[in-house]
Amino acid sequence: MRKFIYLIGSKDDFGDLEDLKNAYFDGVLLEDYNASIIPVSLDEGCKVQGYDSLEEIATMIARGEAMSEGWCLDDTLSTLLEA
Repeated sequence: MRKFIYLIGSKDDFGDLEDLKNAYFDGVLLEDYNASIIPVSLDEGCKVQGYDSLEEIATMIARGEAMSEGWCLDDTLSTLLEA
């Protein structure tokens, strides 16, 4: 099982991806910023046609979750980290 964390935040709050990641690692991402943390866990054997890696699959699942929470890709920064 591989575990990932998808971070998404408003460009109004973050200048770049490093700012977003630093806020997460500093433990203040959800306290001080307009952002979300979306966990995704996938079995090593997970395969989806059209995707070459677990990271790609995890990203698409997390983006879907983010969109369900009201996020859009416009004016946001996002990244996938392995947990």
